[in-house]
Amino acid sequence: MDIAIKYFGQLAEAMGKEVSTVTVVDHCSVQELKSTLLSIYPALEGKEFKVAVNKAIVTDKAILLPTDEVALLPPFAGG
Repeated sequence: MDIAIKYFGQLAEAMGKEVSTVTVVDHCSVQELKSTLLSIYPALEGKEFKVAVNKAIVTDKAILLPTDEVALLPPFAGG
């Protein structure tokens, strides 16, 4: 299945784009997505980020659906 991914902040800068589409296996976990992304995009190596699915930060065990909105979020500070 194809998953559209949005990149924000320093991740978008490192990638040189704000959106990409990645092909993954059906019922892919977030951990599997991360592994796939790191193999395709070496610019992400060593970068810290959280994964948000449908605007909520999820764990590595979350399972992705083709209709999910996926975003990679860099570390951020609040205050």
